Amino acid sequence: MNQERTMSRGIRSSRLISYDDTARSPPMAVPMRNRHPEGSAASFRNSYDPGSRKEHSMSKNIEQLLICGLCELRLTVPKMLNCQHTFCLECLEECLHKQTDRSFIGCITCGTKQLLKDPDLTVLPSNLHIDNMLQMMHPAPSLSSSLIRSPVGSYQLENMLCAICWLGHVDELARQVGQLEGQLKSAIEKLDHKLIDYKSRFSEINDEITACFRDKMLALQRQQTELLDSSQGILNDAVCSHELVREKIDQLLASIGRPIGGALDPVQLYLKMHKDMSVILEEVSLWGRERILFNREKLKVETIFDAPTAPTVKRSSSAKAAPKHQLHPNSSETTVAQFYKSHVYKPRLLWNHCQRPTGVGFAPWNHDGLEKPLLYVAGSECRIVFGIDKTNGHIVQKITHEELSYPQGITFDPERKELFVSDKWKHCIFVFSQEGQLLRKLCTKGDQAGQLRSPEGIAFCTGDCLFVCDTGNDRIQCLSTTDGKAHSQFGRLTKDQLIKASQTKISSRMVDLKNPTDIAVQKNASVLVLDAGNRRVKLFNKYGEQLLEFGQTGTINGQFQYPEVIGVDPAGFILVGDGGNAKILVYRPNGQFVTALGSRGDSAGKFNWISGLCVSKDWEIVISDYKNHAVQLIS
Repeated sequence: MNQERTMSRGIRSSRLISYDDTARSPPMAVPMRNRHPEGSAASFRNSYDPGSRKEHSMSKNIEQLLICGLCELRLTVPKMLNCQHTFCLECLEECLHKQTDRSFIGCITCGTKQLLKDPDLTVLPSNLHIDNMLQMMHPAPSLSSSLIRSPVGSYQLENMLCAICWLGHVDELARQVGQLEGQLKSAIEKLDHKLIDYKSRFSEINDEITACFRDKMLALQRQQTELLDSSQGILNDAVCSHELVREKIDQLLASIGRPIGGALDPVQLYLKMHKDMSVILEEVSLWGRERILFNREKLKVETIFDAPTAPTVKRSSSAKAAPKHQLHPNSSETTVAQFYKSHVYKPRLLWNHCQRPTGVGFAPWNHDGLEKPLLYVAGSECRIVFGIDKTNGHIVQKITHEELSYPQGITFDPERKELFVSDKWKHCIFVFSQEGQLLRKLCTKGDQAGQLRSPEGIAFCTGDCLFVCDTGNDRIQCLSTTDGKAHSQFGRLTKDQLIKASQTKISSRMVDLKNPTDIAVQKNASVLVLDAGNRRVKLFNKYGEQLLEFGQTGTINGQFQYPEVIGVDPAGFILVGDGGNAKILVYRPNGQFVTALGSRGDSAGKFNWISGLCVSKDWEIVISDYKNHAVQLIS
C-alpha cells in the first residue's frame, strides 16, 4: 500500500503522461499540482477543471490535424498537395491508380486538380510541420478510440504530449511559423521580380507587334497604291476610248451638217456616212460592256467580259441539230478514238445565269413535263443547284437550303431518285429528293473515318455506296448513302486513322494522294481519281488497290498544269478538264492520250477555268467555267 502511494506521489511530482505501447494498458491519471488532500474526489475534479479540459481539447485538435482525409487514420508518410492539404502517400497512390487519366491528381478536401509531371508521387513535398508533430506524438489508434473514461470521471487521451516539454514543443512550432513568414516574404519578393520580368517581356512583345504591323501596313499601303494606280489606269483607258468614240461622232455630225447636194458623188458620200454610222454604233454598243471587279482573295483588279445580256442563253447560230453519230457504249476503242479526233465539236448552249458554277451532271430520270432529263448545275456563289432544260437553257428547278454554303460536286442515285451535293465549306453531303426537298445530311467535319474536310468530287456506285473526294484529308472515302458511315478509305492515312479504322473494321489502305479533287466510277465499278496535287490520274478497284496511273506536268497536249475535274463517256474513255491549260484532254481507258478540245478565251467554245465536266449518254459534253461564269454544252 505504501509502495502504491509512493508511485502515486512520484507521478504527481513529475506530472508525466504514460506512453505505453499497448493499447490495452489504461492511461495513467495525471493530476495537476494542488493543495487538496490526496485521495479526495474533489481534489481530482479540481485538478482537471478547467486546465485538464483545456489540455484535452488541445490534444484533440492536434490529433485531428494528424488524420488523413482519405483513410481517416493517422497519417503515414504524409505528402502535401499544392492546395496545402496533406494525405498519406499510400492513399494518394491508390487514388491515382483508380483514375483513368493519370496526368493529374485531385484533392478530396477542396476539389483542386494538380497536374503531375511525374506519376511517381514520392516526389511530392512533405509537410514538415505534420512530420514534426508525428515525431512528437507516439503512434496511437484512431481518434474514435482515443478517449476513455478515467476512474475519477474525466476524459483523458490515451497518448498525451509530455506536460513538461509541451512549452518547448510550442516554442519550436512558433520558431517554424516564423520561418514560414520569412519564406512567404521571400516568395513575395520573388513573385514581384517575376512580374517585373513578365511586364518587361510583354513590353518587348508589344514593340515587336507594333513593328510587324507597321511593316505590314507599309506593304499594304504600297499594294493599295499599286491597285489604285491599276484601277485609275483602267479608268483612264476607258475615258480615252470614250473620247475617241465621241470624236468620231462629232466628225460624223459635222459631215452630216454639210449639204449633200454639193458633193461630187452624193451616193458615195451617203454610203460612206452610213458605213461610219454602223462602225460608231457598234463601238458604242461595245463600250463599257466589261465588268471591273476587285478580287479580295487575290488583291487584284479584274476585267471580266460578260456574254451579251439579251438573251443570256445562246444557242448556236447554225440552228441545225447535230448529226447523229453512230457511237454506242460497245463501240471499239479505235472507232471512239477516231470520232474524238475527227469530230468537230460545236457549242450548242451557252448558259450564264449563275456566278462561278462548279459541278454539273445529267439526272438519270426525266423531269415532269419534259421528255429528257434536266441538266443540274451547282452555283457555288449563289448557293443554288439549278435544274435547266438543255434544249433552251430555261431554269426549270432551283434547289437550295439555308445551311447550304458552297455546293461543289453533284451525283445521283437513280433508284431512289436522290441528288447528292458536296458542300466544300460545310464539310458534309446534302441529299435532296427529286422534288428538291432536303432529305438528310451526311458526315461532319473531321479527319476520322466517316468525317470530311473540304470535300469536292463525288460519285455514286451501285448499291449503298458513295465515293467522296475528301480533299482536305488527302483521301477517298466510300460512304453509306443512307447514314454516311464509312465502308472503306484509301489515301494518305495517319497512324491514328489506321488504328481507329482497324478497331471499327473499316477497310483502309495507304495510297499516295494529294488533294484529290474529282472522282468517276466506270462500268466495272473501278474508280478513277484525279490526283490534282500530283498532276496524275489514278485508277483503283473498289478495295483501293491501284490498277493504273498516267499523266505528267506540262503545257503541251496530253500534259496537265492544273487539272481539276474528270469524266467518263459511255465507252469508258476518260476526259480531264485542265483549268491551267484551258483544255479538255481525252484519253483511252488505258491512259493513252487521244486528243485535246478547246482553247483559252471567253467566247463560245473557249474556256478560262474548267470547274465542272460531264458526258451524256449521247456523247454531249457539258463544261462549267468558273472564271467565265458560264456553262457550255458542246456536241
